[in-house]
Amino acid sequence: MLETCVGVWTDRHFPADTLVLQCRALQDSGVVDGVLIPDQLAGFIPRQLWTPENTPMAAVIGDPDSAMDAFMVAPYVHAAAPKLNLHLTTDSVRHGPAELIQSMLTLAHLTGGRANFQIGGGEAKQLAPFGHPTNQGRSRLRDLLRIYRAMLEHDGPFDYEGKRWTFNRAFLGGARQHQPTVWGLGGGPQLTDYVTSWADGLAVAIPNALTTPEAVHEAVSGIRRQVEEKGRDPGSFRIGLWATVLMHSDPAAIERACHNPVMKFVSAATGRVESRQWEEDGLGLPFPPGWTYFKDLLPYATPDELVNAIVAATTEKHVRKAWITGTPGEVAEQIVPYLEAGIDWVMPIDYLPIVGDPADAPSSVSWMVELCAALKKSAGA
Repeated sequence: MLETCVGVWTDRHFPADTLVLQCRALQDSGVVDGVLIPDQLAGFIPRQLWTPENTPMAAVIGDPDSAMDAFMVAPYVHAAAPKLNLHLTTDSVRHGPAELIQSMLTLAHLTGGRANFQIGGGEAKQLAPFGHPTNQGRSRLRDLLRIYRAMLEHDGPFDYEGKRWTFNRAFLGGARQHQPTVWGLGGGPQLTDYVTSWADGLAVAIPNALTTPEAVHEAVSGIRRQVEEKGRDPGSFRIGLWATVLMHSDPAAIERACHNPVMKFVSAATGRVESRQWEEDGLGLPFPPGWTYFKDLLPYATPDELVNAIVAATTEKHVRKAWITGTPGEVAEQIVPYLEAGIDWVMPIDYLPIVGDPADAPSSVSWMVELCAALKKSAGA
């Protein structure tokens, strides 16, 4: 059965009740199974572009970076909408493994085991400005996943010696009535090797990382083969999709978004995980060769000339390649072929409300519910 999830924007400019109302609406829809709460310190939008000319929200919200602490928000959301599964994203660098695993076990206990953590190696914008190392993400992820597995498998204190962490008679207690699940977040051979060895699943993005349904089929087959070769059950290893969308009932609203400077910059930066992928689409590179958002994007250290150059170089074709666009029904039709590889979890992410008319906010929630309903119906069929 397909599990649907919706990401929520935990901005401190908004009253906390706004988040409560949104999550209750999603829960009451009957077609949205969970929400994803991102562990973010910084957003994707350079300060130069956050202006009322580019987005009406800038007139009332001073910046797009005032995210709430995901680990504090998650219990708040659960209290308000207890039927929703909780998914949190974080990285392997900013939290020590013992502290992170304790948080994971706590949230699993509060939710009766409906807590999932999607963990990557870390983005430069989350690490460099705040004094965290930017070259240890993969090795710390390996340590974290191995320690997580050891914590669940040992009934008492255990030792661990890794590249970044050493444990000596470490023990978080034996109360594990409810356990979290941990997925890798991202791609690449090294991350995939670690995740298929010790994690419970993997989440990847479409069309940003895997650009076609055929690419998803190929990737899923390879991942499940790796899991089986390591003596694990490929049927219990979950693979989820993040689907980036621009959704509206009026094609003119999507057309305007395609020419919006904020959308152009974000599309250029995240529309393809590797900048060389733009060339595979027959399009020029908006960013310099070799540039990737996860290792190079620093919104508050991006000079005006680079921001202007990127916006100028990003065409409507770039934007439309970066997002799945249309009405909820049209977007569902485009996502369904990706799901046919055996995907059982999907999270559409609609970025259009960031630059759209604030009056469309209630409709955006309704459109997301409509999209999730269409995806569930297609998956059931």
